[in-house]
Amino acid sequence: MIKNTTNKMKYYIITGISSGIGEALVKILLKQNNTKVIGISKKNIFSNEKYYHIFSDFSITEFIENIQFPEIEENDEVFLINNAGVISEIKRIGNVETKSIINDFNVNAIAPLLLINKFIKKYQNINSKKTILNVSSGAGRHTIDAWTTYCASKSAMDMFSENIYVEQQFYPEEMRFSIYSVAPGVVDTPMQEKIRNSDENNFSEKEKFVLLKKNNQLSNPNDIAEKLIYCLDKGLFKKVKIDLREN
Repeated sequence: MIKNTTNKMKYYIITGISSGIGEALVKILLKQNNTKVIGISKKNIFSNEKYYHIFSDFSITEFIENIQFPEIEENDEVFLINNAGVISEIKRIGNVETKSIINDFNVNAIAPLLLINKFIKKYQNINSKKTILNVSSGAGRHTIDAWTTYCASKSAMDMFSENIYVEQQFYPEEMRFSIYSVAPGVVDTPMQEKIRNSDENNFSEKEKFVLLKKNNQLSNPNDIAEKLIYCLDKGLFKKVKIDLREN
């Protein structure tokens, strides 16, 4: 595990780093000084002295018990970015496999909450800047045909983020965690490709997502990653539940 080697460091623990926003976040952060990145995913695509990888499959939540977070000193900064997400089947309830429903909730809701639980337990009593950023989705804030498990699991992420914020108010201000649940908008990721390749007989809004790609209306993952880091650095997030397009 990465050890602290300077007077002040920034540690970023990021899930889902093999593509999309997660990959972009790591690439940007590895260029910054006094920064270490811990990536958590099934696949590692990075080789850098500032990067440490933890192999974990969030569909099997027992893996999370073995994850160890880095030791930090007071005045260091530590960030947990729950970016991993999945939509296993794009079908209406009644036609979805049981294992797909369980998988979506494990990856999108249960694994992030388990990581947050470990993260808070590890650092609660350390006087330093501690931030939890959950990459949520607008799908968790309104209904979408054939996305029931994805919408519901992302909605759960919004709710536990807001509830953890309330809980943190019972601690001294200098010991509190900041927590945000951020919907980044529609981003050009492998998930979007899966959505475009879905069966229109199962998913009434398929053509909408095909046109978003065709008309270049998808956000670039790198642009989203840069904006997330900028907003965190500048303290621009002023509430828990956020739509990044409004910041």
